[in-house]
Amino acid sequence: MNKNDLAILMIIRSWLVAVCLIFSGFVQANEFSRCVTDMSGRQVCLKTSHPNIISLSPGSTELLFAAGAGGQVIAVDEHSDYPSAVEQLPSIGGFPVINVEAIVGMKPDLVVVWVGGDSPKVMGQLESLGVNTFHLNAVDFSGIEQAILSLGKISGTEKQAEQSVSAFRARLSSLAKTFSQLEPVTVFYEIWRSPLMTVGNGILINDVISLCGGNNVYGDQDQKIPKIGIESLIIRNPQAIIGSAPQGDTPETRREMKRFWGQWENLQAVKTGQLFSVPSDLISRTSPRILDGAEILCRQLQDVRSRQAAALNNLNSSH
Repeated sequence: MNKNDLAILMIIRSWLVAVCLIFSGFVQANEFSRCVTDMSGRQVCLKTSHPNIISLSPGSTELLFAAGAGGQVIAVDEHSDYPSAVEQLPSIGGFPVINVEAIVGMKPDLVVVWVGGDSPKVMGQLESLGVNTFHLNAVDFSGIEQAILSLGKISGTEKQAEQSVSAFRARLSSLAKTFSQLEPVTVFYEIWRSPLMTVGNGILINDVISLCGGNNVYGDQDQKIPKIGIESLIIRNPQAIIGSAPQGDTPETRREMKRFWGQWENLQAVKTGQLFSVPSDLISRTSPRILDGAEILCRQLQDVRSRQAAALNNLNSSH
């Protein structure tokens, strides 16, 4: 091999090395992987920067949109109704009847499920079929923040998620400064009537009551949704009774509250007419809109304080 042939060979070799390096860089640039730990402590990994997502609960749907990932949601459960954009999305059924076959057929990159809310059977079926699931389990205000941030990370919308959490924290702080240190109002929160059920410790509604300067009369119960007897409630004798209704605190719901609770006229809340309702979606869903429900409840407890102060003034002036 002469010098010219050797030179040509070296040029070809250098060219091949350059091509290999370029191709290797191209492959590496296109090998995307994002891994995020969900709220069950599972590491969930995606191979796409813009995942197609299905949500199986209203709370999950609201949190996805709060995280800035609403544009990536391709289907929701039939109970998801907020924000209005979800009305245009396909439905995959609703708890407890979820259409697993339809979900698999849509080939989502991710299905967001709510631990303790969505059916464990459905979650198991999806995971056994190789569907990527992301577990949420927000039970308090900090859990809402964590859920939004983690959904932002897995969806690639971290900036929007951080902005949403910042706004949530500011609003929560404002409510706490305004209401949490006011004169306590004892509260019974009605979850169900037959049997009579309320909220105990470890559930977000209890935290909302505390945020508003209320004192949940069953907040000492470790059971999240305890069944109670009316005799027990009469002993605890709350200053306000609050329930929930789809339409919230309307004249109709107040009449219904008065009709039912009027059976126990000796209850302080019944005597003074301190019977209220909060819109169901705003108080039961663990999403940023819980603060909309909190604002309503806080104003209701402030109404109780104002009425009590007026009654006391009238009593003092009569003497």
